[in-house]
Order: sequence, then C-alpha cells, then structure tokens
Amino acid sequence: MNTILQLAKNDIRSRYSNSLLGIVWAFVMPLVTILVFWYVFQRGFKNLPVGDAPYILWFSAAYIPWIFFVDVVTQGCNCLVEYSFLVKKIKFDVGRIPIIKVLSALFVHAFFVVFLLVMFLVYGYGLTPYALQIIYYSFSVCALGLGLTWLLAAVTVFFKDMNALVNVLIQIGFWITPILWNEDTMVDLSVRKVLSVNPMHYIVNGYRDSMIFHRWFWENPGETITFWVITLLIWILGRVVFRRLSPFFADEV
Repeated sequence: MNTILQLAKNDIRSRYSNSLLGIVWAFVMPLVTILVFWYVFQRGFKNLPVGDAPYILWFSAAYIPWIFFVDVVTQGCNCLVEYSFLVKKIKFDVGRIPIIKVLSALFVHAFFVVFLLVMFLVYGYGLTPYALQIIYYSFSVCALGLGLTWLLAAVTVFFKDMNALVNVLIQIGFWITPILWNEDTMVDLSVRKVLSVNPMHYIVNGYRDSMIFHRWFWENPGETITFWVITLLIWILGRVVFRRLSPFFADEV
C-alpha cells in the first residue's frame, strides 16, 4: 500500500512537471471556473438562491465532485500506456495502476473539499454533522471511478480513440447531470426518474444534501440502492474485462 501511495504522489508531481507553476495547475482551472460562474450567474444574471443557499454555493457543491469524477476517468483511461514500464514488469500487479490514478485525483479533491467548506463558512453557513457525509460520497466517487477506470484503461490499450470518446461522453454527462440547472424547477417527475439512473446524479445531490439541504444518505434509499447496484455491475464488468485483456497489455503498450 505504501508503494501505491508513493506512486500516487509522484503521479501528481509528474503530471505537471514540465510546466512553470507545476502542481498549481491542478487547482487553477477549477478555481477559475468557480470564479467565472460566481461572476456571471450570481453577480451578472443575479440567479436566485436555491433553497436557502446562494447559487454559487449550490453550484460549487455539485461541481467539485464532478471535476473529481472527471479527473479520475480521464486520467485513468490512458494509465496503462502512461505506466507501460510497470505493465512490462512481470511481478507487478497491473490491476493496481488504476488505483494510483484514483488516489492522485483524491489528493486534489481533498483540497477542493476544504475549499468548499471555507466557501460555506465565508458565506456564513456553519458546518453541521451532515458535512461528514462528504467522506461517504467521496468514497462513492472512488468506487465508481475505479470500476470505470479498470474497464476504460483496458479497452484504451487496444482502442486508441477511447480517450476522445470518453471526452465526448463527459460533455454529455455534464449537461444531463443537475450541476448548472435545478431539476426541481426545470424538469417533470418522469424525466427526473430517468435522470436519477445516472450515478453522478446521486453524487452531486449527495454533496448538496450534505452541505445545503441537510439530509442523510439513508433518507434516499431508492437512489442509494440504484447507485450501488450500478457501481457493482461496473466493477464486475471492469474487473472481468481487465483480467481477460491483461495478458496482452505488455505487447500493446
């Protein structure tokens, strides 16, 4: 486990090693995006609060887990090619390489969770025990992301266009996940039931429940069960595909 943690730390450093600001770039773009949305939607369009929370807090509570998920999936897609020197090591378990990407993304996410908590404090929202659920929902993203990474990384070795396809699907996913828009006022109940099958629907609403609406995850048993069933199926599919294709990785990377 110590080896995996060290590789995860090195992964963050190496990702930005050729840039002047280094690891700072891991935080700049999400922070700039949040700042732009604050200025455009809250200061410019003067979006009304959602519930009792200003729009920027409502948006940030969903956007921060979304960028965590995107980081895991996009970086994980190409992880076997990136770590080809480990793939070609006979004694190394290549199934651990996707874990490295999940952990490196989690380190960055931890910073943004602290940033989110500070945002709420600045706006005068005291922290409650519900905020502890962020640990659970972060774990949920890790579980979902790891299953997808096993699957996508294995396929990417043989299908080089997978990265481009994943980026397209992420763009679609962003717009069908209620990050920018409020599903309670913009879509009817039948559409909401369809959208709730999206695992990230469960995650972003979970962060909002933890920080804004103060609901425990067990108060939503239907979507909780749906999320974990889908995640388990992705895990099984990911592991099966990964194991079936793993004997051929060294020859392809």
